[in-house]
Amino acid sequence: MKTNILLLFCLVSCVLNAQTATEKNVTWNFPVNPGTPKWKELKSYEEQLSAYNIPEEMMKKISTPELVKVCLAYPEWGVINAFNDRRIGLNNMMSRFNGFRELFARNDAAKELIKIYSKLDPLAIGNDWTLLQKGNYGFHINCIELLLSHGMMLAKLDEQDTRTLLEDVILKYNSKKRLPDVYSLWDLSPTAGLCLCIFDRDGKSSKNDAKLLLLKRTFMSEDIEVLNKVFESIKK
Repeated sequence: MKTNILLLFCLVSCVLNAQTATEKNVTWNFPVNPGTPKWKELKSYEEQLSAYNIPEEMMKKISTPELVKVCLAYPEWGVINAFNDRRIGLNNMMSRFNGFRELFARNDAAKELIKIYSKLDPLAIGNDWTLLQKGNYGFHINCIELLLSHGMMLAKLDEQDTRTLLEDVILKYNSKKRLPDVYSLWDLSPTAGLCLCIFDRDGKSSKNDAKLLLLKRTFMSEDIEVLNKVFESIKK
């Protein structure tokens, strides 16, 4: 009798562990993508966007680290560059994919984004990289910066997380400036914008500065002095 109970306990334990391991590995690889046969069957852009969405029954099974990767791999990120205001572009893109809705509902989402962000070195550009590879790498960094700058993400950070992120943003900005041939003002703006959002949550520092307000709202600036001013304010 005792032997049977022990065997039953071991069996249940194995099943639960296997289920947990399986759920940790659940992901979404966007099976319907441009170029696939199913994609060609879709008749409208709206149908194509809907095909990207994660099935609701699968959504909760995806871990937050994996969900972050899925959202960063979303095929329509380029849409944000179709607007004169990156904030508007970002919100437009996020509203079309249910993965972002779920990501922003996760309490540990910001921490997971920071983990990925901290590992990215703007100077890690290979000598043999093509212009496209360099551009994609810089854009990947910018995408994370845009997500982290969102008020709902910043609200998830405690004081230590905020300080750690701020230090990393300053480091990345300085690193990007060392490679002007790779990182233009277009690439520096999101970094400065994120820094401004962290430092100026209450809006007191930028309320009387039209150029800083514009940067904070659009994450775009064609004036290097405006971008540098953000970091000079922190030093002061």
